[in-house]
Amino acid sequence: MPEYPHLLYSKSPEKTNGFKRTRGRDTKKEEQKPEPAPPISEEKKRFLAAKLNAYNSAVAERVTKKTLPIPAHIDLIQIDFYVTFDKELQNHFFRNYGLYPIDLSHFNKNVLFSIGNKKLFKNFFTDIDIISKLKQGEDHRKESFSRLALISDFFLLDDTHRKGVLSGQEGYVLTICDILEYAEAREQLNYLTDYLKSEGVEVTSTQEANLFFLKNGFSGLDKILAENFDIIRLITSARVPVIKPGTVATPVRSYGFKVSVEEDLPIVCVVDTGIQAQVEPLTELMTNITIDHTGTAALWDEVGHGTAVAGLIAFGTDFYDYSIEEIPAKARLAVLKVIHEQNDDLNVVALIRDIRELYLSYDIRIFNISLNLPGSKPYNGAIGKFAFELDKLAYELDILVINSIGNYKIEDIDTMLLLGDLDINTHYPSFFYKTNPEIEGHSCDFTNLQEPSESMNNLSVGALAGNFETEITDGITPAKEYPAIYSRKSHWDATALINGKKLKDTQRNKYLFKPDLVFEGGDYVSLEAGMEVLSSPQGRSPYFARMAGTSLATPLITSMVAQLVKEYPALKMTSIKALLINSAESPAGKKPPHFNSADTKKLFHKLTGHGRPNPDRFMESNEDSITFVIEDSIKFDGFYSFDLRFPDWVLSTSNKIELTATLVYKFLPIPNNHLAYLPLHISFGIFKPREISTLSQDELKNYILKKGESWSEDHFGVEDRVFSNVQKVCFSISPHHFDADNPCVAIAMRCYGKSTIPQADFRHLRESAHPFSLVVGLREIPRTKKSKLSGSLYNDIEALNELQAIADLEAGSSVEGGI
Repeated sequence: MPEYPHLLYSKSPEKTNGFKRTRGRDTKKEEQKPEPAPPISEEKKRFLAAKLNAYNSAVAERVTKKTLPIPAHIDLIQIDFYVTFDKELQNHFFRNYGLYPIDLSHFNKNVLFSIGNKKLFKNFFTDIDIISKLKQGEDHRKESFSRLALISDFFLLDDTHRKGVLSGQEGYVLTICDILEYAEAREQLNYLTDYLKSEGVEVTSTQEANLFFLKNGFSGLDKILAENFDIIRLITSARVPVIKPGTVATPVRSYGFKVSVEEDLPIVCVVDTGIQAQVEPLTELMTNITIDHTGTAALWDEVGHGTAVAGLIAFGTDFYDYSIEEIPAKARLAVLKVIHEQNDDLNVVALIRDIRELYLSYDIRIFNISLNLPGSKPYNGAIGKFAFELDKLAYELDILVINSIGNYKIEDIDTMLLLGDLDINTHYPSFFYKTNPEIEGHSCDFTNLQEPSESMNNLSVGALAGNFETEITDGITPAKEYPAIYSRKSHWDATALINGKKLKDTQRNKYLFKPDLVFEGGDYVSLEAGMEVLSSPQGRSPYFARMAGTSLATPLITSMVAQLVKEYPALKMTSIKALLINSAESPAGKKPPHFNSADTKKLFHKLTGHGRPNPDRFMESNEDSITFVIEDSIKFDGFYSFDLRFPDWVLSTSNKIELTATLVYKFLPIPNNHLAYLPLHISFGIFKPREISTLSQDELKNYILKKGESWSEDHFGVEDRVFSNVQKVCFSISPHHFDADNPCVAIAMRCYGKSTIPQADFRHLRESAHPFSLVVGLREIPRTKKSKLSGSLYNDIEALNELQAIADLEAGSSVEGGI
């Protein structure tokens, strides 16, 4: 047990219902309405008329393209708006045109509709025709059809719009439209499953039948599906590219280290290419828990990827400390083999089912997925179906999936270098983000993250270029502390235009980004720049090999997760996630030279997330620092206040107290609704100590502890903003920030959420207790290099507050005021 372990806050908070929601904002500014739109332009009239003709032609063409006797015919229309599609617009389009939204994306400005009333839908054609024939300058704004001027574009969901990333393989992932309550849609669904079965295609689907995996398809199947089945929303490849380890030197004749195995090590499930049975350092760590999707063998790793990942999970960064002759294992290993060869197809439906089963049967809470679906997320694209299913699992179960954010292909980088399109001195870091003009032969959206790493209830990991070796390698990235050239970035872009319009200021959220964390993953372009990994003695590179990728950074983070779970098994996985994030720091300091402009600072954040976990701080504290965890749950419209007392000496010290706090909460996601995917808002703030009635109802500006430090996240504009379920603040406190003679602060929590969501979801939001984890770290910072520290912060804070050793709790137990 550490000498200064992390602690659990065990005192019950003060609680009240309701709180003032307009604090800290300019009410007049909040109530300002946008300027009225001018009369519709002649160009827009011609555009709408042309789009109407194109829509009618597309409907006729789709009917003629069908080659199967599909029961019924279901037209779906996508309408893109200049504005957010809110409740008022929804009511208007349903009441006047019989249209019901089934998929809202890009901040709910792009909407896919089902046609609920075909008779009313004819009014849409009529009104488009009327508005397109208005006389020049004629005012449309007071007419019943005026809202049609808000349309940026509209079109039929035809076969081209149903195809995602396709690479010609035999495995596909099908997303089904949210229209299965219609009898015609159910008929098509039954016909689809019968057709696939008759063609010898293996089908796996979720219980809700909204996600399918197809195996053993045939050439042209994607074309047949897209052209015939109206219920299909999207067809994408299931092919998963992996990096195969390589060797650059004569291999050694043994692994060269021993392994020590403690009792009660947590089990980590390695979702990958299997783990090679003959790798000696791993043999003692292998459990008998194995699942194989490939029909080959779970303990046979053809490409070596899963074995490399497993080694880094098992040994963590100790693997790179060559002075350690006996490495303490960090975890035991379960195997979920989902692919066998490079570029095999991933059965995402079976994977989701098996994660649930492994938790329920074996209490496995940690899953490493160093794999991604092909393609990259478009800027501001909605959460994908795979990520949605993982988010649901993490909400329902106490698990954490650690997922790589994906790699830019080394072959493509090689090609760009060879053609001279990529010059690292010129194009780093603009390689990741440069829109006007773009780098020749390259589009920066190709560096966006890959599914399912956008999952919000789980943890995603990017890579730094370092490889834990001190000698200089010939890597391409300018510095080992920088995001590796192949690592990917957040696809959220508040500056991007959506349908030609900017987002509102209230829709920008500084906490919306992925990856959550970064860690070393090696570098391109040579194997020497990569990282050493375990390999099979029977392989082409016996004992050790080299590779690079976010695939390696991810298991190193997973190894840290396992260490935290081993030390603090009673904690929820949200707390484990919060502890790691709270310990993270910028991997390249506060002012990295390549990221010194306003735009590149934002880019650095999108590439590194909350930073790199500090190995010296994530597991334990010291005499001059302390970390404690608040695990609790809060009801909708609830307001909590936790008191935190500091020792009296903080009122007179010349040193500062650095406060770092991280909130993580999990939520039940709402599908097919970008703005409401995360309907729940929980936030926290550190304020001066006051009665809870005062904190919850008075003007907040009177009680802010430090200027500029208010709530961790704003909920203003609740219906048209995207929330974040991970929030982190860090600031320093000096004596003058406290009330005189009262070294206390109040940690306030509040809970709110969206109301314009389906009734069942709103009922869940209002009636459920929503669990959260708040990790608070305090550290005494010397004023100068010569200043002395008190040496008592940990002991003083522990003595003055009801803080309990986490190790004293039994796993799964709760404390007063907790879950």
